[in-house]
Amino acid sequence: MTAYHGARPAARPLLPRRRLSAPARAGRRTHPVGGLLATVLLAFLLGLIYLGQTVTLVATNIEFERLIGVRDDLTRQVQTVEAGINHYGSEQWLLDRAQRAGLAPLGAKVRIPAR
Repeated sequence: MTAYHGARPAARPLLPRRRLSAPARAGRRTHPVGGLLATVLLAFLLGLIYLGQTVTLVATNIEFERLIGVRDDLTRQVQTVEAGINHYGSEQWLLDRAQRAGLAPLGAKVRIPAR
């Protein structure tokens, strides 16, 4: 056995200190599973957002098409009513109806004395 007699061992050359990350200093290693799970979760969330926007867009397009159909129906109804007004409001139609009802045209001018 050798006894320690106060002699110092030979000094080691100083090497630059290696910087350790926080997990390495804590004695933990990083696992690729965590990064993979985070990537999958991010892709899933982006997919949900995309799906939500797509469903909203499709619903808006369906509502838009329905409203265009309602507008076209109302336009046809207005045209039908206008044609009826033009037909029933014409002078010839009124004269024919009056003659069927037994009315006769008046003379040139009629004067009704005021009392």
